[in-house]
Amino acid sequence: MIAPTPSLEHVRIEFRCAEGALRRILGVIEARGFAVRSMQMGSDEDRSIMMLALAPQDESRRVETMLKQVERLHETEATIRLNGAPAVAEVVNVATL
Repeated sequence: MIAPTPSLEHVRIEFRCAEGALRRILGVIEARGFAVRSMQMGSDEDRSIMMLALAPQDESRRVETMLKQVERLHETEATIRLNGAPAVAEVVNVATL
């Protein structure tokens, strides 16, 4: 029997642009057991906004816990769990070189 694929979690993260901020945020996401399936990001000189589709490694992973950890980072201004229709679609087929 094939195990069901965990559903995607959709989140929005707003943060101040600073050296290493993106790397720290993505590091917390990975350390908390989530894989980035899709990401959209925009920024100006001072702040950035990311919309992410995340896949938990297993059913025990809670997006709320991960977002609390991201909020503890100095540059993070806001985290929002998006409900309803997916805000970021997962890219299923990726071109290879």
